[in-house]
Amino acid sequence: MNEAANLPNAGRARTLLLACFFLSGFTALLYQTVWMRLALAKFGVNTSVVATVLAVFMLGLAAGSALATRIVDRIESRFGLGPLRVYGLAELVVGLGGLAVPTLLSAGREALLAVGPADGLVYSIASSAILTTILLPFCAAMGLTFPTAVAFLKRSGATAAGHDPFSALYLANVFGALGGAVATPLIFIELYGFLATCRAAAAGNALIGLVALVAFSRATLARPDSAIPIAPAGADPQGRSRRLALFVTGFSTMGMEVVWTRIYPTVIGTFVYSFAAIIAIYLLATTLGSLAYRRLRRRPIAGRLGLWWPWLCAASLLPLLSASVTFPPINGVVRVFLGLAPFCALLGFLTPALVDREAGDDAGRVGRAYAINLLGCLLGPIAAGFVLLPAFGTRYAALALALPLFMVLATPVVRRDGSVLSRFAAIGVAATLWFSSTLFEERFPKEQVRHDHVATVVAAGTGVDKHLYVNGVGMTELTTVTKMMAHFPAAHLAPRDGRPIDALVICFGMGTSFRSLASWGANVVAVELVPSVPDLFGYFFPDGPGLVRDSGGRLRIVHDDGRRFLDRSRERFDLITVDPPPPVEAAGSSLLYSTEFYASARRKMKPGAILQMWLPGGDRETIAGVTLSALEAFPHVRVMGSFQGIGFHVLASDQPILRLTPDEAVARMPEAAIKDLTEWIDEPPAKFFAFTIANEFVPESMLIGQARAATQAITDDRPVNEFYFMRRFRQAGENPLSSGGTTPPAAAAPR
Repeated sequence: MNEAANLPNAGRARTLLLACFFLSGFTALLYQTVWMRLALAKFGVNTSVVATVLAVFMLGLAAGSALATRIVDRIESRFGLGPLRVYGLAELVVGLGGLAVPTLLSAGREALLAVGPADGLVYSIASSAILTTILLPFCAAMGLTFPTAVAFLKRSGATAAGHDPFSALYLANVFGALGGAVATPLIFIELYGFLATCRAAAAGNALIGLVALVAFSRATLARPDSAIPIAPAGADPQGRSRRLALFVTGFSTMGMEVVWTRIYPTVIGTFVYSFAAIIAIYLLATTLGSLAYRRLRRRPIAGRLGLWWPWLCAASLLPLLSASVTFPPINGVVRVFLGLAPFCALLGFLTPALVDREAGDDAGRVGRAYAINLLGCLLGPIAAGFVLLPAFGTRYAALALALPLFMVLATPVVRRDGSVLSRFAAIGVAATLWFSSTLFEERFPKEQVRHDHVATVVAAGTGVDKHLYVNGVGMTELTTVTKMMAHFPAAHLAPRDGRPIDALVICFGMGTSFRSLASWGANVVAVELVPSVPDLFGYFFPDGPGLVRDSGGRLRIVHDDGRRFLDRSRERFDLITVDPPPPVEAAGSSLLYSTEFYASARRKMKPGAILQMWLPGGDRETIAGVTLSALEAFPHVRVMGSFQGIGFHVLASDQPILRLTPDEAVARMPEAAIKDLTEWIDEPPAKFFAFTIANEFVPESMLIGQARAATQAITDDRPVNEFYFMRRFRQAGENPLSSGGTTPPAAAAPR
């Protein structure tokens, strides 16, 4: 039975399908955001996890697109279900993934924990295999949607009037993704959490599937010839050039997204909303470019790819200028928009143009063309993150990713339609952008700059005025506060009969807490996510590398995510000290403040061990959320203000934490530890403890409304500190609680 019977007109089919693609674009963005974050929470904030999730997404989309025609033919011949039914079933499978993936990820993590401790490589391979097994079927179902929808539109006659099917669906899908990029961080996650957001997306896909399976159940229309005449696959002399261009646009664009996340934090920060702004600008400009193509597609100018391609090449280097320290000091989001919009708009114009000319309304060729583009999207981030950025740094990685675009200038599909003058003009503009920009790290000597697959790291300053920057954002400075993160909890540990402390430092930073614990004669493991950060230990502390080298294995530095290390390690500790990356709202920071993190830490703590969590401040909900998370995980929690009046020390244990006087605390310290504590401030050591002990808070007093019922604990599902737009919008005009307002004036502290 033909699946289009008695449909009033082809326009209705097309309009309803475009609405479906808008909604599927919306839900796809939600899935990518939520599944990535859940994967990081379950298996660690690790490059291998990020790369696996992105690769599986693109691999699944590419495989589904490439195999769509074969799948439709087989299902139609065996079950009598045409392309629209396959499309509807694919959307239902995607919706099933929205419900199943969170549960499967949790089960995968529990399975890894049940196997027992493992080294980093084994854990990475196992977690990548689990992620691939879980995500690939649902991502492949997403990939089926474009070719099956194009096949239906062709059969229903909706392509007869010159409505190029792919570009119309592409525009609707990207526009929906733009809506998802805005609504996901600003509304859904803050108000409902990741899991509820995922379930809402699943409901959207279920609705799409039901529309596809039911709304057109009685339709039957003619099957016209293709609206866009295309040559057979082997008879088109420019086909190879178009396919190369499709691959390159995916490869370069997705690789450049990795570079953008390195260069733009100096402009807009490391907040969730900052990264969301990059995605939203990318999608907005892509939507505008696709809309322009839809309006111009029947005019000769739209088909002249050589007219547009040179300026895509030139615009690819514009982000270097907008992120430059020499750029005028205007609003950060405006700077990002000026840097990305021209390139992304041209991309939105050229991608559907290439697919339309390569495939027309031939569903099989649409699937293959889109798969080629997605294959580039898969390889680009891997090449950028693991090869280009570590080997060449930010600037030259951007150039290396732009070069394939310039190479396409020499292909027949571009040479035929463009002029030599425009190509040379575009190269001239690109050269001007290149030489007019100065990135943040380029202001410093090369020996103070490191690049790796995670971040660009800079060490700056002299004497005691030294600073650590990661992707241009200040992480820490030489301050006695980070010494107290080690000395204060170490002094409060129960007597150990002469046995050394077994300590874990999560977030190495400059190495201050690590070095301070070494002064106790402790066995210390430091875990740092960014491999290049410990390489600069000697810049901040000239004696640091020697301490590690001569410790006989007592002092170790591990490159890993803190939670992942806790899950895979065999070791147990007397003291765990954690200094999450600032600011308190930084993207991903909640993974070190959540109840799930505290639970992981507690499993690796010996009886009576102490966990010290540093909280630099925040609004009322953040401070209350961190406090409640600790109270839910540990029976004994103490909270004290910093002796310099900035931030809080949160101490947690399964046993009562000693209450010492300042003199008693100092009496417990080795002479080397006292010397370390007073290294930068010449004050009696008891004064440091006196100020902190005198500024202790009753933990329950940190909760909103003096009641736990009014407080939302920070969890992996509800990252209260990271997502704050709606509550701050509602609380506009109120003065948020900050650490500066809850501790005594800094004038009373040692200087």
